[in-house]
Amino acid sequence: MPVKRRTQAEQFYFSRIPIPEDTTELCSIDKMYLPDRIAKDPKKKEIWDFICIDMEKRRCLSTTYTLLISELVEVSMLIYQCREAIDRDGMIVEKYDDEGNFKGSYPNPFVRILASQQPTMMKLIEKVGMSPRDIHYLVNPEATALTQIETVATEMKAITYFR
Repeated sequence: MPVKRRTQAEQFYFSRIPIPEDTTELCSIDKMYLPDRIAKDPKKKEIWDFICIDMEKRRCLSTTYTLLISELVEVSMLIYQCREAIDRDGMIVEKYDDEGNFKGSYPNPFVRILASQQPTMMKLIEKVGMSPRDIHYLVNPEATALTQIETVATEMKAITYFR
């Protein structure tokens, strides 16, 4: 049977081998490279600043996140534009020909774009540690329950239930 490799935390707790220092170089918002397409648009710049300031306060801002943050800005702006168009035109768009005759009603194409971009945005948010779960873990990585978890196996013998 292969030997299980211990994680850094396990090595520290069981063998008192110190965890190596994190070599990620943190930076401040003024050291981050700001892409021109974001700098030219005030709304994109505002989102950029919000993300960078948040990451800087949580002490996880690094220049290695530049591409990831810029993509998060672009996706969030695309979602914003889709929502604006949906609010303006509605979920269903009615089509008319050149003479004003009704051709039919169709789903707004921005709904499909919005639906395809939302999972991408959520993945990017998780990558930069901005989801509520990630933020809680980063603030309190050693979180454990204060009370002991009891197990009860009365309904089915093969399943362990937790309370």
